[in-house]
Amino acid sequence: MAVQSSSIASFDTVYSADSTEFCPFPEHAQYLAVGTYQLTDEQQENVRIREGKTYLFDVTKPLVPKQVIETPAVLDMKWSHAPINDKHCLGIVDSVGGFHLYGFNEENHLTVVDHMQATDNTSVLCLSLDWASRLDKSDKRIVTSHSNGDINILSPGDSGGYVIKDQWHAHDLEAWISAFDYWNTNIVYSGADDGLFKGWDARQQTPTFTYKGHMMGVTTMQSNPHKEHQLATGSYDETIYFWDTRSMRQPVSTLQTPGGGIWRLKWHPTRTNRLLSASMHAGAFVVDIDDQCEARIATSFLDHTSMTYGADWSFSEPDLVASCSFYDHIMHLWKAFTPN
Repeated sequence: MAVQSSSIASFDTVYSADSTEFCPFPEHAQYLAVGTYQLTDEQQENVRIREGKTYLFDVTKPLVPKQVIETPAVLDMKWSHAPINDKHCLGIVDSVGGFHLYGFNEENHLTVVDHMQATDNTSVLCLSLDWASRLDKSDKRIVTSHSNGDINILSPGDSGGYVIKDQWHAHDLEAWISAFDYWNTNIVYSGADDGLFKGWDARQQTPTFTYKGHMMGVTTMQSNPHKEHQLATGSYDETIYFWDTRSMRQPVSTLQTPGGGIWRLKWHPTRTNRLLSASMHAGAFVVDIDDQCEARIATSFLDHTSMTYGADWSFSEPDLVASCSFYDHIMHLWKAFTPN
């Protein structure tokens, strides 16, 4: 039976909160970034303007923001697992197709390292990003997915900033998610509102497989950084799918969660068989997987009162989680249950 966790601390982000990301570097592992999204009443070219703020917290201190960065609405963000220009960097994608790169300065504030358009059309939302550098620290590329169904690969350019290296149309509806296979970064995965889960060889932009078994839109996926060939995907259909990437005809196993739809999945920083799910209306869950890939919910966190969109693990404090929810605009810190 799952243990129910309670909030250790919380913060009202005012704008709707949709992303939480702990810095993976030991020197900055106490820092947590929280991204927000606000649809305003202002319009530009008959489109309502979306605004965002990114908060930076030191979680070893009371939850008072160390820094607040204003951008267009934040759809997703991830820390690079390799330094960029000798800085520990956070990548952010936004509601006008922009990619922002922020790095720590000597005062441990985030300053702009780069900003570019991940798509030339500012009416297209950039919905997700993933770094290739989780295992291969020399690979500084980024994959982004977009509301028009496109997938883009961003690479460092000759002048130092990021440029669009590759771009292709992957889905006919919103591509909610894209991710690298961390063990073979030539392979990219994507999922969309069309319910399709696809694999791609990024060198040819050709699909290596198309899976149609998710019952609703595919919203999240992550390659297991500890275990080669293991991948988890999630969907509005409230199910987590576990895959062996050597055979993508069907999942190895599935876990039906307690409802809500799944928005983000994150493998634990050090535990091979532990997964975190931001499960929208249902809350957040910690899932443990045994050697036969049978999964069970170990910890439930049910303090969010609206859709839980963001969740992430601390890289320094075992089983500390930050999760955030949208309409109640709250970020919570809590602990996962650790079995004896």
